[in-house]
Amino acid sequence: MSPTTKVKDHIERKKAGLHALLFNWAGHLEREAKLGASWRDRTAHARQSLHSGVDRSGDSIFLLYLSHGVEYGIFLEEGTPPHIIKPKNKKALYWPGARHPVKQVRHPGSRPYAIVGPTLEKNLPKIKKSVLDWWTK
Repeated sequence: MSPTTKVKDHIERKKAGLHALLFNWAGHLEREAKLGASWRDRTAHARQSLHSGVDRSGDSIFLLYLSHGVEYGIFLEEGTPPHIIKPKNKKALYWPGARHPVKQVRHPGSRPYAIVGPTLEKNLPKIKKSVLDWWTK
């Protein structure tokens, strides 16, 4: 086996190991986010849909991600400003307990329950260190 082939094999093993290392981090991030999410579950869909993984682009770029899997995940992360809710298909809104139907409701907005960003920020230094350690071994 030529020295060039040995170097190429070593680099390929390092890439495969990096993928495994990042995949392990992805699982850690997902568990931490699911346990640390501070919102109150109603259906548990938002918590269950938090997901992570590793994507590979081309020969040498790895992408570690942690993400919401529900459409309203962005609102959990960033909150919402005050806004008006109007009916879509009817002339008025009504819900159990309301005194009467109304044409619109002024929603005061909701506070953020960020978990994806803080989880990534908290772990980023440890992830960087583990990747550097892997490549320098």
